[in-house]
Amino acid sequence: LHNTYTKRLPFSEKLAPETDLKKDCDYISPADRVSNIRRIRYGKRIDETPEEMALKLYSTELHEWNHCYWQNQNINYSNLKEQFMNEIEEDSFEKDEEVENQMNDYYRTYLLSNREQFNKYTSEWRLANIKLMYLSCRAIKSRLYKNPKQSINVLNIK
Repeated sequence: LHNTYTKRLPFSEKLAPETDLKKDCDYISPADRVSNIRRIRYGKRIDETPEEMALKLYSTELHEWNHCYWQNQNINYSNLKEQFMNEIEEDSFEKDEEVENQMNDYYRTYLLSNREQFNKYTSEWRLANIKLMYLSCRAIKSRLYKNPKQSINVLNIK
C-alpha cells in the first residue's frame, strides 16, 4: 500500500517497545505459541491519508479478533484432547493402531460437534476480508489522488 517495508523480528514472544522500532516499517512477530497467529505492528507514515489510517485500524482490529478466536479455539481443543488422552490411558490400549483409531474418531467427532461454530467463523472472516479489500481500494485511491505525480512514479507509469 505504501512505501514501507516489512521486517521479521527475531524469535521472541512479544514485539519490541515502539521506541526501539523504526516508525515507517511494518513489523511481524514470530507465531504466537497458542493461536499460531503472527502479530503485526504497522508503521506510520507522516503523510498518511485518513483512508490509510482507517485501513490500518480495521486491519489491526481484524487481526486481533482472529488472534483471540484461534487462541480460545486452540486452548479449548487442547484441553478436550488432554481429557480424551487421559481416558485412553485409563483404558490402556495395547496397540498403537487402536490409539490412532481412537484419536481419528475423537478428531472427527470434535470437528462435527463444532461445525456450526467453524462455519460461523468462516462466514464472518470472509465478510471481514471483503471489507478489508474495500478499505484497501479506498486507501490506494486516496493515495493516488493526494499526490498524482508521486503516485505515477511509484506505479512506474511514464
